[in-house]
Amino acid sequence: MKMPYRQIHVDFHTSPLIPDVASSFDAGEFTDTLREAHVNSVNLFAKCHHGMYYYPTKLGTQHPGLNGFDLFGAQIKACREAGIRSVAYTCAAWNEDTASRHPEWLCLNREGLRGNKKPFSCGYTSWNTLCINQPDYKALLKQELFEIWDNYRPDGFWIDIVNGYQCVCDHCREEMLLAGMDPENPSDVARHDRMIEIRFCREFYTYLKTLNPKLQIYFNNMPYSLDDAADEAVSSVSKRKYFDFIDIESLPSEDWGYDHFPIAAAYVNKYDAPLTMMNGKFHMSWGDFGSIRSQAALEYECFRALAFGAGCNIGDQMHPTGRLDRNVYRKIGEVYRQVEAKEPWCTGTRPVSEVGVFIASNPVRPEEPSLIENGVYRVLTELHIPFRFLNRKDSFDQCRLLILPDCFVPDAALAERLDAFTASGGKLLLTGCSGFDPETGSSLLQDLHARFLGKSPYSVRYLRPDPEIFPKILPMDHVLYEPGYCIEPALQEDPAARTIAGIIPPYFERNYRHFCSHRQTPPAPVPAAEAGIFTSGNCICISSPLFTDYMINGYLTHRDLIGRCIGLLLENPLLLTDLPSVTEVTIREKENALIVHLLNYVCRKKCRKLETVEDLYYVPECRIRIRLDEKPETVRLVPEGKDIPFTYSSGYVEITPGMVSGHTMIEIR
Repeated sequence: MKMPYRQIHVDFHTSPLIPDVASSFDAGEFTDTLREAHVNSVNLFAKCHHGMYYYPTKLGTQHPGLNGFDLFGAQIKACREAGIRSVAYTCAAWNEDTASRHPEWLCLNREGLRGNKKPFSCGYTSWNTLCINQPDYKALLKQELFEIWDNYRPDGFWIDIVNGYQCVCDHCREEMLLAGMDPENPSDVARHDRMIEIRFCREFYTYLKTLNPKLQIYFNNMPYSLDDAADEAVSSVSKRKYFDFIDIESLPSEDWGYDHFPIAAAYVNKYDAPLTMMNGKFHMSWGDFGSIRSQAALEYECFRALAFGAGCNIGDQMHPTGRLDRNVYRKIGEVYRQVEAKEPWCTGTRPVSEVGVFIASNPVRPEEPSLIENGVYRVLTELHIPFRFLNRKDSFDQCRLLILPDCFVPDAALAERLDAFTASGGKLLLTGCSGFDPETGSSLLQDLHARFLGKSPYSVRYLRPDPEIFPKILPMDHVLYEPGYCIEPALQEDPAARTIAGIIPPYFERNYRHFCSHRQTPPAPVPAAEAGIFTSGNCICISSPLFTDYMINGYLTHRDLIGRCIGLLLENPLLLTDLPSVTEVTIREKENALIVHLLNYVCRKKCRKLETVEDLYYVPECRIRIRLDEKPETVRLVPEGKDIPFTYSSGYVEITPGMVSGHTMIEIR
C-alpha cells in the first residue's frame, strides 16, 4: 500500500467552554491553505479527548460551540473535492465527556484511583481514562465508528490512545483471575494491559474491515515498540498484524528527543508496512499554541524521515475559530515542496545494511528504547555503520555481523541459529554478559570459549588496550564507568583466543571509609586475570556494557573501542567514509539503484527542557566509499540531477561530492 508522504495531523482538542467554535471556518480557505503547503493527506477530528464530537452525532455530545455546524463533514467534503486524502481521527481511552456520563467505565488502579486522574490534576496528560477492555464501552466505540463511516466514508481511521493504564477494574480483575494472573502483581497487570491492547486492535481492525476492506487503519499505541519478541502474547510483533501503516509519533521535544524516531525506524523499517514519521510544528509538544519550530528543525525531521524510508506527518492544532494559520503553513510548505521533489527517490525503498543488533530489553511495556538501544544507535550512527535492530524471530540472512549488546541472553533456538551463522563465517560482537547463562556462567554459543565468573566486585574498572591492536587509542588505562563482568578466555578450548585489552582493577572499591580523591579510585599497577576485550573464534567479547556506558557517560574512547572491534570483525565493510561524526548516513535500495542520504544538522540543548535544531553543518569536502559488485554507470545528486565524480576499484565505488550540508541525496545506478 502506497502512503502519502506529505500529511498533516490537525489536532482539535477543544474545550466545551469555548464558544463560537469554527465560526471562521471557510472550506475553500481550508483546502487552499493545505494545497499551497503541498499537503496531500490530513487527519481530521471526528471526536477529541474532551469527548466532543465535531459532527451531529446520535451517540454523545456535539461540541456546543459549533451551534449544530457539521465541521468534520465540511472538512472531509472540502478535502475530497480538493483531492486530499482524509482520515478520521477519534480516540479511545481518553474521553472526558463519556467519563462523566459513564464513571463505571473508568480505569481503576491498584491504589483505588479512578480514571487515572487525580481530582485536581490539570497537567499535560491529565485526562480521565476509560478502560478499553470494558465491553459496553467497546460497543459504543463500534457504533461511533460505524456512524462516522456511514455518514462520511473517510479513507481511513486514526484511533488514538489505545492503551491500558494498569487497570484492575472489576472486569479486568475477573479476567486476570480466570487467566491465572494475579491482579495484585504489577507485572501481571502490565502484561494484561498489553494483552488487551492487542485484543482491541484485532477486534476493531476486523470490525472496520467488514465496513470496507480498503479502509486504512492505524491505532496509536506504539506498534513500533522495541522488544525482543520472546513472548508474542504481549509483543509489538503481534500488535503490528492489525495495522495497515505505522506512524511513529515522535515530537523531538519534551517527551521523545531526537534519538527516538531513528531507533524505532531502525527496527520497523525493514518490514513491508508503510512507515510515517509524526513530528509537530510546535516548539514543545501537542497543544503548544503560539509556537513554531525553526525551519532547520522542520527540514531535519522531515528529511530524516525520508532517509529512513518514511513519509512525513506534521502535527498542528487548529485554532477553535476553525482557521489554519497560513503563516505556519507557508513554513510547512517550504519543507513539503522539497519533500515532494525528493519523493521519487524515497518511495518504495528498503534499508541496506550488513550489521544486525539484537534488541536486548524485553519489558512488559517497552514504551521507550532502553539505554542499551540508545547507546547502540549513538555509537553506530557516529561511526557511520548502517545497521538494523532485530528481535529474536527476525531473519539475519542479510547480515555479516551480529551484535549482542550488553545483556542479551539467546534462548536455545536462537543460539542454534547463531552457531550456524558463525559456522558459515558470520561474526559476532558481544558486550557485557551477552552470550552467557547468567545463572550457570556457561557459554551459550559454540564459538564463545570463555569462563563467565559473574559481576565484577568493582563498580568502576579500567581497560588497557593492546597498542598494536588499537593504534588509534591513546595507550593508557581507560576508565570503565559502569559495572562490568569477570570473563576469562578458555585457552584450553580455544588456543587461538587472545586478550586484546586487559582489565586493570582499582586499588579498592570506593565507599565512605575507603576513598581516594573526588571520584573513582585510581587504577592499581597490577592487571587482573580477567579480560576486558578478547577474541574467540568468530567472536569478539567486551566484558563491560560499553553501549550503556557510552549512552550514560559519553566517553568517546568507548565508541572508538567498539568501532575498532567492528573493524577487526568486518573486513571490507559496506561503507567507508571520512565524514564527521555529526553527519548521519543511511543507504537505501530502490530497484536497481542505491540512494545514499547524508544529514548535516546541528542538534543543541539550548535550554533545560529540550534539544533544538537551528543550524546546518557544512562539510567542505568528503570521501565516501561503498562496496559494490560492479562499477556503476552513473552517480549523481538527486533531485538536482548533477553528476558527481567517482572512481571504481577493488570492489568499491569512491564518491567525492564536494561540500555537503543539510540533506544530500546521492543516487548510485
